[in-house]
Amino acid sequence: MNRLPRTLWAIISSRALPPVVLGFFLVLYIGIAFFTDETLITLMALTRRIPLLAGLLALLPLNSGCRMIVESRRHLKRHRALSGMARSVNADLFDESVELSAPALFPQLELRLSAEGYATRSSGEFLVALQGVSLFPARLLYLAGIFCLFGGILVSLMSRSVDRQAVIQGAPFPAPGGNGGIVEKITFGISNGSILERELLIEVANREGKGGGAFGVYPPGRFRGTFVYPRYLGVALICRFIAPDLPGGYEKSAVLPLYPPGREASAEISGTPYRLTLSLATPEDGSDPYMTGKMHFLFKLLKGKELLLAGSLPEGGEFSRDGYRLSIPDFRRMVMTDFVSDYGVLLIWWSAFLFTAAFFLWLPLRLLFPRREMLFRSQGESVRACSRAEGARRTHAGVFNEALDLLETTKHDAN
Repeated sequence: MNRLPRTLWAIISSRALPPVVLGFFLVLYIGIAFFTDETLITLMALTRRIPLLAGLLALLPLNSGCRMIVESRRHLKRHRALSGMARSVNADLFDESVELSAPALFPQLELRLSAEGYATRSSGEFLVALQGVSLFPARLLYLAGIFCLFGGILVSLMSRSVDRQAVIQGAPFPAPGGNGGIVEKITFGISNGSILERELLIEVANREGKGGGAFGVYPPGRFRGTFVYPRYLGVALICRFIAPDLPGGYEKSAVLPLYPPGREASAEISGTPYRLTLSLATPEDGSDPYMTGKMHFLFKLLKGKELLLAGSLPEGGEFSRDGYRLSIPDFRRMVMTDFVSDYGVLLIWWSAFLFTAAFFLWLPLRLLFPRREMLFRSQGESVRACSRAEGARRTHAGVFNEALDLLETTKHDAN
């Protein structure tokens, strides 16, 4: 019974497991690409629906968590060995382990290693020589980053939900659960930042008129546990229409994705054969109508597939011809927005922070203060010599070999 748990632990904590799992998903991705252009979306949907694929993906954060345990245990065991607390030396904890049939005469060796810049500590039974700082904290941060990255991807795939709503200036903020306040202002202008050329800002006040929050494109804001992602711009408007066969007239409110200028969107006039197509005209001065708020509409009126009228509607104006009358008495800026419930994003952000911290900790330690360790422990009539280096391996190996030669020389002199 003990053999099976050990085997499973060896597999789950193996360094080879992540490349195998990622390679499988890569092959699956390539296979899907032969059948659809939306390869990544299809792969995500399959992983969400098929428990086996979700289980394979879950192996990645599980593996990093197990490797954190393995690394921590190895570090603690090595620390016990180097501090002299361990009764025996486990050769697997070091890069190189040699057993010499030499007497444990360490004073001369300690002087030699001290001259090479190693900090030494000795007793009658062991000698330890250390130099530099261990990379263990950086490795632990790196593994924690992998855990957060793949754990965040898994959580996002399995629990992500999206509610797309139109955010309209002057209207209630369509937050999940309601009572989100009023959208006071939507502004769109030139960005002063270094990432985006344009800046979008949605300002929301609560029911009492106090500040409720502001949401932009980057970084995404949060509201009541959901991320607020503005997707595209448009116009919310009211259209009044009179036709010879509709003497009573017709009024319709519509939310149309009319930005940028020239992009067309259609509004069906329910219960009639008429359809209205609208777009924003490009101002003659080259300004952006969404920035200035001065919007001039171009329209096409169709009856079935027949084009009846085409023209323009200036701001607050009215078009009238042959018994047809069209006006847009009210229009407001609109932003189609996704309210995303996705707790995996927080883990992915944490992974970016952990990777950055690991890199800036690893780089100076690896280049300037590489860890180098030697342990010499007396075992009766022999000496166990162990060596490990995290940097400057060739130099360290040379010092270690000289130490072994010195022990051999001491043995011959003693004889």
